[in-house]
Amino acid sequence: MQSGKIKHWNEDKGYGFIDVDNQNEDVFFHISKARLAKPITVGQDVYFNSTRNDKNQLRATEVTSSSLNLDQDTASNAPNYKSTHTSKNSHRSTHNSNSSSQNSNRNKKSPLSTLFSLIAIIAVAFYFFDDIKSTAFSDDAAPTAISQTSSGSSNQVPASSVTGDAQIDKTIMLIKQGGPFPYPNKDGTTFYNREGRLPTQSQGYYREYTVPTPGVSHRGARRIVTGGYPPTVYYLTVDHYDSFKKLDVK
Repeated sequence: MQSGKIKHWNEDKGYGFIDVDNQNEDVFFHISKARLAKPITVGQDVYFNSTRNDKNQLRATEVTSSSLNLDQDTASNAPNYKSTHTSKNSHRSTHNSNSSSQNSNRNKKSPLSTLFSLIAIIAVAFYFFDDIKSTAFSDDAAPTAISQTSSGSSNQVPASSVTGDAQIDKTIMLIKQGGPFPYPNKDGTTFYNREGRLPTQSQGYYREYTVPTPGVSHRGARRIVTGGYPPTVYYLTVDHYDSFKKLDVK
């Protein structure tokens, strides 16, 4: 079982992509595999199982809004040992057989339920810890960048206005100077251009960075995608890769 957030959703075509926690590669999912309350929205937390197809692409086999849904399905598919146990010991009395089966079921159920509860608690705790850490890092990024720029070091990139949007211009500056980024586990990872909106390049050519959206508690829909390393071209998307605008960055 894995967890993540819905990164992109196409309502008309019934498919989308999941931004997986602690994993660079996104996971494709189709509406037929989703057990989610409608409307499905970008930024929604989900839990899922996945597998690779014959082209080595990750595809979700089931997507839910709760880890317990997947756990319950797994438990319901477990083999039933009760009948086997009873048939092997049919020479025992009915009273002893029923008592043994009930005790066995209670012993199996208790550790299994405890394990599922522990997994769910760890997953929730990890998510909130990562979100708090990312938020705190984002709050500290601005004064750090300003301090480094004002120090006069020749390795720092001075602040400049490219678009007039403070968050976009700040993200461009951080890309040029190599960080620090508000989402260090996500920013700078490979952008796979699955939607085909950008010119076709070899894998690893494009990288994506988060542009924070004021008033939004999650990563939001704005990204800057760069091409080349170091970057030679910059693109801005404000709608989760549905459209791109090329930026004139010097």
